[in-house]
Amino acid sequence: MDLKFSALASQFLDDPQAVRRAVCWPVLVWEAPPMGVRPLFTRSTLSVPSLSARRPTVAEPLVLEVRKRSRGITSPHSPHDLGIHLGRTPDNDIIVEDPTVSRAHATFHEEKHTGVWCVTDSGSHNGTWHDGTLLIPGRATPLFERASLRFGDVMATFLHFAAFNQFILDWLARHARASRATTLTEGGLTRGG
Repeated sequence: MDLKFSALASQFLDDPQAVRRAVCWPVLVWEAPPMGVRPLFTRSTLSVPSLSARRPTVAEPLVLEVRKRSRGITSPHSPHDLGIHLGRTPDNDIIVEDPTVSRAHATFHEEKHTGVWCVTDSGSHNGTWHDGTLLIPGRATPLFERASLRFGDVMATFLHFAAFNQFILDWLARHARASRATTLTEGGLTRGG
């Protein structure tokens, strides 16, 4: 399930405990790349692009809950029973509709004894990255309060509830600076005078 960042951030700033009760934590915040940034991967994992409009914009990231989707009756031996699966196709728990994301890209799970969340690359075509480091497929990597992740060209931030407030403040500050810079450039002002 994806949520609008602006609505969730506004609700969070008004009543964080209501958001804590309403949203499954942790979450992934999927942000669009800044204007002018070229994608790293030109190799699509799709033969024919057929993606819907479920994509973030620069002004409106998508918030994806890291949780299992109910599928009705499934086999107890199904590989989808283990972990929370992220990928491009509808049979995943977290659907990321981007041509650089594999059908079955990565898996999240919470360690039973420690409560630490981990991400594992599922042998994806364009890789899974954690804080700038390419993950070895099949090897779980721990995620703590906040982590930068990349699935192909999709940039996302993994956040626990405790880190969400700071993420909102950082995002607002970053976009306020970008807005001021755009206004100055459009107004004809330059650094050199």
